[in-house]
Amino acid sequence: MALDGDRVRKRDTDVARPRKWDAYEKGTRVPNDRPGPRNAVEQAQARFPGTSRWFRSPLWRYLKKEPLDAMQFEEALRTLEPPVTALLFEAEPREHEQVPRQRPFDDESSRQLIALGSFDALVAAVLMAGLSEVIASPDLRERALHVYVGIQAKLRETPLLEGIYPELFSLIDSRCKHWIYLAPNQRMDVVIFWQGVEAEDGQRIFGDVGEDGIDY
Repeated sequence: MALDGDRVRKRDTDVARPRKWDAYEKGTRVPNDRPGPRNAVEQAQARFPGTSRWFRSPLWRYLKKEPLDAMQFEEALRTLEPPVTALLFEAEPREHEQVPRQRPFDDESSRQLIALGSFDALVAAVLMAGLSEVIASPDLRERALHVYVGIQAKLRETPLLEGIYPELFSLIDSRCKHWIYLAPNQRMDVVIFWQGVEAEDGQRIFGDVGEDGIDY
């Protein structure tokens, strides 16, 4: 057994082994992340590199609706993998400043995040959507959710997300609603479900064939 192998014992009729990993896999139990030799997160990290980054991702704090201010969102963005932070932040601090500033989050930033297609690129898009709520920026909201929608096709093909992306995307959909303005003083929050995005992706790949045999 790759995890907690020293606790596996063969008995006369069966094998005794820790059942906690079954619960972790099914999502019915969350590992404790306390320091110590039996830290399940660190055990998984040693066997499957990258596990701890996913478990400790700032994404979960936002999805659990923990209150975050603009500074906390920025600090969370700084913890993401280098290819993502290189897109979001300047390379060096400016004179008399301790940390690099955020780059403008423009169309090119959005395009490059979608091209990365990584889990942390997804996290960046979701955190940017959260930041848009704090600073009341419809433009940032639109760009962030554009990345989230655009990155889904690649993430659905990621082996590590294969079994969990439906629930993950559904949770993000409910948390990151699209803002539709009926008037300057009237906003409607709209959920665009990932299943609709998946269907549109399929139509772009295979085409919709009408009765006249023409692809639309």
